[in-house]
Amino acid sequence: MNCDNYSKKCIHMQGEVLVDEVSTKSGKRKQQPWQKKKKRSMALSRSFHRIADTEDIILAERRHRKANRIWWCATQLGFREVIEELRKVLMVANFCRERMCVMCDWRRSIKVFWQVSKVMDVVQEKHPNLEPIFLTLTVRNCRDKDLKNTLDDMFHGWKKLAKTRGFERSVVGWFRALEITVNPDERITEKMYDKSKKFYTRRRLKVGDANPVFDTYHPHFHIVLLVDKSYFAKGNKDYMHTKDWVQLWRKSCGLDYDPVCDIRKVQRTASGRVKVAEIAKYTLKDTEFIREDKPEWMDKTVKELSQALRGRRLVAFGGLMKELHKALNLKEDDENLINITDETVRADLVSMVTMYDWSFSALNYFRRADM
Repeated sequence: MNCDNYSKKCIHMQGEVLVDEVSTKSGKRKQQPWQKKKKRSMALSRSFHRIADTEDIILAERRHRKANRIWWCATQLGFREVIEELRKVLMVANFCRERMCVMCDWRRSIKVFWQVSKVMDVVQEKHPNLEPIFLTLTVRNCRDKDLKNTLDDMFHGWKKLAKTRGFERSVVGWFRALEITVNPDERITEKMYDKSKKFYTRRRLKVGDANPVFDTYHPHFHIVLLVDKSYFAKGNKDYMHTKDWVQLWRKSCGLDYDPVCDIRKVQRTASGRVKVAEIAKYTLKDTEFIREDKPEWMDKTVKELSQALRGRRLVAFGGLMKELHKALNLKEDDENLINITDETVRADLVSMVTMYDWSFSALNYFRRADM
């Protein structure tokens, strides 16, 4: 029985759609986006198949294999249900772990978020003299043909910057993550305008005008730096203002313009914990490049992103943060995208593992009938 027929059988016998909810800070229940991520992964798979059809036999075969792995990613999910707490804990899944897979990238982002949170908790507990600051390093938007070289310059520039005398003297530890945003809209939308009002106002642009950054990529680094609290003392010669970071980043990357950089203290929660949501972001926003209404643009973008990201280390820890990451026995690899937190389940609160299968016809997860 093929997967599709099996899913239909499950729907008929069981009819229970997967509902995986988590509690938010406000106390509300939020449903995890399993269905949305899976549907976008399928769209990505179709894109890779289309790209493969335009290439030579050897490369096409590789693309088709990648597309097939993404297509079958997360078609089976198994959860332990914590009955008293009305929640599920993922225990089984067939993730493909492909670099651009929407489903796997979502799981990676959760994993990175949790790992950075764990490291920062230890920093706060054992190194109260250290203060985290949030640094964003950007370059100008680039076209698809320039993306790979732009990323080469950025990664090389970061290595040079991290070895400068001022950086090594002030920074005790760091975490670095790459994010690339894409601009798929030819016209400025209300959402775009509200998000970047200053940018459009300076250029005297309004909603409906041609988007000046359409079909461009905006790669940038999100970085956490750990510095001693004395770093902010008045008269500290090692203290760096925003303009100093701009010049250091410009020199490290070999740019012929002043890039936009942002440096600020990391925000904390009411209880004093460091907020890491803005740090542990997706490398790619699937809502930006998964555009089935624009298949040609999407295929071009997927191909360029796939080639530009190949073999790159998208997140990294350094200094004290690397030491703590290792001491906590955390892993940066993609081998395990199932147990990505230290969430445990008391044996007396769980039932057996409940399996859910993806239905390619109904485009949703349904509970597997008892065999």
